[in-house]
Amino acid sequence: MSSATGGLNELIVPAPRTSSLISVADWRPIDVDDLEPSAWSALRDVGNVAVVAGPGAGKTEFLAQRAAYLLQTGICPWPYRILAISFKRDAAANLGRRVTARVPEHANRFVSMTFDAFTKGLVDRFALALPRTGG
Repeated sequence: MSSATGGLNELIVPAPRTSSLISVADWRPIDVDDLEPSAWSALRDVGNVAVVAGPGAGKTEFLAQRAAYLLQTGICPWPYRILAISFKRDAAANLGRRVTARVPEHANRFVSMTFDAFTKGLVDRFALALPRTGG
């Protein structure tokens, strides 16, 4: 696995605690002046949210802001981490860079990788537990 997309082993390494949490009411997007009302609603939702938009609409930036929101407000408390899985390596690396740029103090709690890297990590980790097939 390349370091740009992270590794599955990163998921189990504890991250140091940070004490600088921002209240939900005081949190603001980083390097973004404002968001439209539906984007604010989706960003602050504590459940699962589906975001559908065309190319260049800002989905990656939205995901980076959501990760920053969850990490900086403590909604995703230490030692929990966020795992982002993408289809393409460049998308995984781009999202990882954006989160690192916006919240460097929490960057070690955000892992961005591809489906292939995630799957390979699972197989590598649990290969001995998999049943043998004929042949």
